[in-house]
Amino acid sequence: MIHLAIAGLALLGFALLLIAMARHQQDWLRRKLSPRRSIAMRWSGFSALVSAYVIAGFGLGWAYGAVAWCGWMSAAAVLALTAQTNRERILRLLS
Repeated sequence: MIHLAIAGLALLGFALLLIAMARHQQDWLRRKLSPRRSIAMRWSGFSALVSAYVIAGFGLGWAYGAVAWCGWMSAAAVLALTAQTNRERILRLLS
Protein backbone atom coordinates (compact mmCIF):
# COMPACT_ATOMS: atom_id res chain seq x y z
CA MET A 1 0.00 0.00 0.00
CA ILE A 2 2.92 2.32 0.71
CA HIS A 3 4.23 1.79 -2.82
CA LEU A 4 0.85 2.72 -4.27
CA ALA A 5 0.80 5.94 -2.26
CA ILE A 6 4.35 6.82 -3.33
CA ALA A 7 3.62 6.08 -6.99
CA GLY A 8 0.34 8.01 -6.93
CA LEU A 9 1.86 11.08 -5.32
CA ALA A 10 4.85 11.00 -7.67
CA LEU A 11 2.58 10.80 -10.72
CA LEU A 12 0.35 13.56 -9.34
CA GLY A 13 3.40 15.72 -8.68
CA PHE A 14 4.76 15.35 -12.18
CA ALA A 15 1.32 15.91 -13.72
CA LEU A 16 0.92 19.14 -11.75
CA LEU A 17 4.41 20.30 -12.75
CA LEU A 18 3.59 19.52 -16.39
CA ILE A 19 0.36 21.51 -16.32
CA ALA A 20 2.07 24.38 -14.46
CA MET A 21 4.02 25.20 -17.64
CA ALA A 22 2.24 27.66 -19.95
CA ARG A 23 3.01 25.72 -23.12
CA HIS A 24 1.51 22.52 -21.78
CA GLN A 25 -1.53 24.35 -20.42
CA GLN A 26 -2.35 25.38 -23.96
CA ASP A 27 -1.87 21.81 -25.17
CA TRP A 28 -3.94 20.08 -22.49
CA LEU A 29 -6.46 22.69 -21.35
CA ARG A 30 -6.73 24.73 -24.58
CA ARG A 31 -6.14 27.88 -22.53
CA LYS A 32 -3.51 29.43 -20.32
CA LEU A 33 -4.00 29.69 -16.61
CA SER A 34 -3.30 32.80 -14.60
CA PRO A 35 0.26 33.19 -13.29
CA ARG A 36 -1.03 32.87 -9.74
CA ARG A 37 -2.69 29.53 -10.50
CA SER A 38 0.42 28.30 -12.35
CA ILE A 39 2.57 29.09 -9.32
CA ALA A 40 0.09 27.32 -7.05
CA MET A 41 0.20 24.24 -9.30
CA ARG A 42 4.00 24.30 -9.29
CA TRP A 43 4.10 24.44 -5.49
CA SER A 44 1.49 21.70 -5.28
CA GLY A 45 3.54 19.51 -7.60
CA PHE A 46 6.69 19.95 -5.53
CA SER A 47 4.69 19.34 -2.36
CA ALA A 48 3.34 16.07 -3.76
CA LEU A 49 6.89 14.92 -4.58
CA VAL A 50 8.14 15.84 -1.10
CA SER A 51 5.13 14.12 0.47
CA ALA A 52 5.93 10.97 -1.48
CA TYR A 53 9.48 11.10 -0.11
CA VAL A 54 8.27 11.53 3.47
CA ILE A 55 5.80 8.66 3.13
CA ALA A 56 8.54 6.48 1.65
CA GLY A 57 10.90 7.35 4.48
CA PHE A 58 8.45 6.73 7.28
CA GLY A 59 6.78 3.73 5.66
CA LEU A 60 9.80 1.84 4.35
CA GLY A 61 12.68 3.25 6.36
CA TRP A 62 14.84 6.11 5.15
CA ALA A 63 17.43 3.97 3.35
CA TYR A 64 15.09 1.67 1.41
CA GLY A 65 12.46 4.40 1.18
CA ALA A 66 14.83 6.73 -0.66
CA VAL A 67 15.63 3.99 -3.17
CA ALA A 68 11.96 3.13 -3.66
CA TRP A 69 11.11 6.83 -4.01
CA CYS A 70 13.75 7.27 -6.73
CA GLY A 71 12.35 4.26 -8.57
CA TRP A 72 8.78 5.50 -8.41
CA MET A 73 9.90 9.00 -9.39
CA SER A 74 11.53 7.56 -12.49
CA ALA A 75 8.44 5.54 -13.38
CA ALA A 76 6.14 8.53 -12.84
CA ALA A 77 8.36 10.78 -14.94
CA VAL A 78 8.27 8.27 -17.79
CA LEU A 79 4.47 8.06 -17.55
CA ALA A 80 4.12 11.86 -17.57
CA LEU A 81 6.46 12.13 -20.55
CA THR A 82 4.60 9.38 -22.39
CA ALA A 83 1.28 11.12 -21.75
CA GLN A 84 2.70 14.40 -23.06
CA THR A 85 4.08 12.67 -26.15
CA ASN A 86 0.76 10.93 -26.89
CA ARG A 87 -1.36 13.92 -25.89
CA GLU A 88 -3.39 14.04 -29.11
CA ARG A 89 -4.39 10.38 -28.89
CA ILE A 90 -5.37 10.73 -25.25
CA LEU A 91 -7.46 13.86 -25.87
CA ARG A 92 -9.15 12.19 -28.86
CA LEU A 93 -10.09 9.18 -26.71
CA LEU A 94 -11.48 11.43 -23.97
CA SER A 95 -13.66 13.49 -26.28
